Amino acid sequence: MSLGFALDVTTRGLLSTANRIQVTSGNITNADKPGYTRKEARDTFTTTNGGSIPVRATIVGAADRFISKTVINDQNLMGMRDVISQYLDLYAKQLGNTGGSQTMPGYLNDMFGALQQLATSPETLANKTEFVSLASNLSASLRALSIDIQSQRTEVDKRIGESVTQINDSLRTLEELNRKIQNGQINSSALAEYEDQRLFELQKLSKEMDIQYFFAADNTVQVFTGGGQPLLLSSARTLSYNVTTLVNGSVQYPLGFSPITLNGIDITTQLQGGALAGLVDLRDNVFVSEQAKLDEFAVTLQRETNLVLNNGASRPPRPTLTGSLDGLTAGTAFSGTGIVRVAITDNNGVVNNFQDVNIGALGTVGDVITALNGIPNINASLNGNGELVIASTLANTGVSINNMTSNVTPGNVGFQSYFGLNDLFIGTSAEDINIAQYLQQSSTYLAVGSLSNSATLAAGDSAVALGDGSVALALANRLDASVSFAAAGNFSAQSNSLKSYIEAFVADAANTARIAENEANTAELTFRETSDLLQNKTGVNIDEETARLLELQNKYQASARLIQTIRELFQTLIDAVR
Repeated sequence: MSLGFALDVTTRGLLSTANRIQVTSGNITNADKPGYTRKEARDTFTTTNGGSIPVRATIVGAADRFISKTVINDQNLMGMRDVISQYLDLYAKQLGNTGGSQTMPGYLNDMFGALQQLATSPETLANKTEFVSLASNLSASLRALSIDIQSQRTEVDKRIGESVTQINDSLRTLEELNRKIQNGQINSSALAEYEDQRLFELQKLSKEMDIQYFFAADNTVQVFTGGGQPLLLSSARTLSYNVTTLVNGSVQYPLGFSPITLNGIDITTQLQGGALAGLVDLRDNVFVSEQAKLDEFAVTLQRETNLVLNNGASRPPRPTLTGSLDGLTAGTAFSGTGIVRVAITDNNGVVNNFQDVNIGALGTVGDVITALNGIPNINASLNGNGELVIASTLANTGVSINNMTSNVTPGNVGFQSYFGLNDLFIGTSAEDINIAQYLQQSSTYLAVGSLSNSATLAAGDSAVALGDGSVALALANRLDASVSFAAAGNFSAQSNSLKSYIEAFVADAANTARIAENEANTAELTFRETSDLLQNKTGVNIDEETARLLELQNKYQASARLIQTIRELFQTLIDAVR
């Protein structure tokens, strides 16, 4: 072997070792960089008569596409379950627990106790005030929780917009990386780095939505939705979405929310995984179900308590009764049977005059008003909202009603119940339920007793007895009795007490949050296991790289000493020739 060949081989080896030192140093420097894989310099050798010579070094990464695909799939599941768990945990904490006094079950318990007190001491204003205050707190809690649910949906919808933006950013990044990888002018070091970035970007994309991806013959990646629609071929096809800023219980997909579109096609219901699918499920299913159950409770609470209270009369009486049934006109059809008793009573419950009205002979609301106006000291009319108003025209008196045998359809309820003249709660759902206006003004008008139905009742008689707490007792019994609930959310139709239903509502939310947390933890554990497996196989081990660097340093120094020796031999040869 000539000295020239020896110098050439040694120099190439020195350069190869220097290149390996550079790669190893890069591994140590980038060890904490997300998505970075260990790089390795691999030499290509050629064999000559003098031996094997390194002619080219190729930089390759330690990426493992098979394990990476598993990690990407696991991250997709984790992304969906994690976002669901986060929002449900917050929701469950807002609900509180079933045992506290400042909760809906707590208010119901206290209302039951206050009614029992009222039944024994109906004349005590403090007891009336306590009950009305508790009922007001309960309705406020229902409204507040509805606001919380809709606020959650608003926040989730905003997060959907952010997720779509992240997805589009990842798709554009992948498109750019494809373009760089497809360019044949890049060196192997840059190629390995771009491939790392591409797999890392696929992980980010998978965390947001379910995807399928394939590597083409030119090493570019093609990405599709889980349902098979193209997201990235030669160019990125981004998603479109408009965030909704005003959300309430009536705003529901597909009419109330913008669709998530891909090439003009709505893919909202096609999403199967990732944070985006979890967010859509929360907004359109989970929280809608919670609101439906809450609304069913509010509607049932209002119906059942109002039915009882509309059998009562207050002492002192209300000077004016205003119904909650609105939109009426004089021509509105009216259908009923039986007798209703309408009386004018003073503050001590003494009847001034009364009349039993046969409602079976009345065919319209106008007929009802005419019949009522035929009673002395009564003025009946419809207000601007189309609500029935019955007022006493006699000073220091009010209107008291006993449904007697009256039955009005639809609903098959008493006269007073049909028009809502003595309601406790008003509203259409949990979002707007409230205490009736007359009770907000004065709890003294709470009807805890009833107008006498005696056939011998006469003017001057006590028509609403001082110690009559019969309606209060009936209302207490209704709070504790089984009533009918329609199917709502994940609750089937059932017979249950109001207290048990709301306790089940709170417990179900807590249980759902717990299950979601367990599923999120399991998904995260699975992801961590596969991620650690990938990291162990493709990541950088600082100790190993440091040891390799010391080994390469020794090799470099040996090659340098060898070159120095060859140079000295060359000098000796030159000196001998001279």
